[in-house]
Amino acid sequence: MSLKDRITEKTIKESELEKEIIRRVKKRIKSKAYNLNPVFKNKEDFKDKIFLIIKKEVEEYFNLVNYKIKDEMIERIFYDTFGLGILEVYLCDKEITDIFIHGLEMVIIKNGQKIFLGQVFSNLDEVFLIIDRIKENSGKIIDQRIPFLNTDLYEGSRCSIVIPPVSDKVYISIRVFNCLDFQIDDLEKVGMFDKKVKNQIKSFIKNKRNIIIAGGMGTGKTTLLNTLIKLIPENEFINIIQDTPEIKPLNHPYSRLLTTRVKSREIDYEINQERLLFETLRMKADRIIIGEIRENVSAYQLLQALNTGHKGSFSTIHADSAFDALIRLESLAMEYRQNLSNTMIKRIIARAINVVIYLENQFDEKMNIIRRKIKEIITVDKKLSKEGGYKLVYL
Repeated sequence: MSLKDRITEKTIKESELEKEIIRRVKKRIKSKAYNLNPVFKNKEDFKDKIFLIIKKEVEEYFNLVNYKIKDEMIERIFYDTFGLGILEVYLCDKEITDIFIHGLEMVIIKNGQKIFLGQVFSNLDEVFLIIDRIKENSGKIIDQRIPFLNTDLYEGSRCSIVIPPVSDKVYISIRVFNCLDFQIDDLEKVGMFDKKVKNQIKSFIKNKRNIIIAGGMGTGKTTLLNTLIKLIPENEFINIIQDTPEIKPLNHPYSRLLTTRVKSREIDYEINQERLLFETLRMKADRIIIGEIRENVSAYQLLQALNTGHKGSFSTIHADSAFDALIRLESLAMEYRQNLSNTMIKRIIARAINVVIYLENQFDEKMNIIRRKIKEIITVDKKLSKEGGYKLVYL
C-alpha cells in the first residue's frame, strides 16, 4: 500500500470515528444523561461543559485515553444540540450584518449587499426548533396569542420574530452583533471618518463632552458607540442602560450594565429606562450611556441627568440629520413635560448636549451599502440665540 493510500485510509477511519463520537454524545445529551440546562448566556463556558462530556464518553465508551478532541467537534455538537443550527455559521461571520428568514428561505446582508440564499430549511419544524431555542434563552413567550418576540440572542445579536396568524409565514430578522472588536483606528480604516475627525472624537471623550449619535437604521450608531466607550479612562464608573445587551464595554473594570425588561407574564414587573436611570443616579456614575433614546420619559430624564453633572455621557437616537436629532429629542421631552415651553426645553437641551454626530449609509448604483460614514458633526452652544434657536457650529 502506498503512502498516499495509507494516509487516505487513516483519514477515513478518523472521520468515521469522529462522526460516531458526535452521534453518541448528541444522543446522550438529548436523553438527558447529562443534566445540562439549555439556557445559557456564555457560549464558551457551555462549550467547556461539552468538552468534558466528550472526554468522558471517549474514555469510557470508546476506550481512547489520548484522543485529541477538536474544536470543530465541540462546535458541531453545541450548534446541533443547543445552538441555532445553520444560523451559527452566519452569526460568526464578521462581514454579515443582517440575517432574514422568510419561511424556509434565507437572505443575508454581507458587506452591504443583499444575498438571497434560497431555501435552506427542509421544513418548518427546523425553523420552529430555532424559535424554541431563542425563546428558551429569552424566557419570553411567542405563540398564537402573542405572535411577536423581540429579544437578544446569547451572543448579543438583536432578534425579531413574527409568526402566523398575523403574518403569512414565519419571519425572523436578526441584526448581527459583530462590532465588539472595533477600535477607533479600525473605523478610520474602513472609511467611517478621516484622521481629522478621529482626533476630534478623541478630544470630545477626553474633555467629557456629552454626545448624541444620530442616524437611520443600520448606519453604525451602536458600532460607533461601542468604540467610543473604549476611549473612556479605566478609572471612571460607567452606567450603561439599554433595551438589549448590545453595548458591551470589553475589559473596562468599572462598567455596570442595566437592561430593561418588558412584562411578558402576569408575574413579571416591567422595568423601563426611566427606572434604570433613576437607579443610575443613586450609583455614583461618572458617565451615563443610554443605548437608544426611544421613550419621551427617558429623553427628558436623560436631559435632567446630564444637567446634574454627568459629563462625558452619550446616547443614540434615530434622526435624518444632526439638527433633526435635536428636534426629535426636543419633541420627545415635550411629550413628557407638556407644561414646559418650547424655549425652556431648548435651553435644557443646549445645556445638556455638547456634540451631535450624524451617521449615514453610502450606497452604490445597486443600492448596496458601500460604507457607513460620519456625515455631520455639530457642537451646541450652551446659550440660545437671540431668536430662541440653537447656536450650532458645523465642524
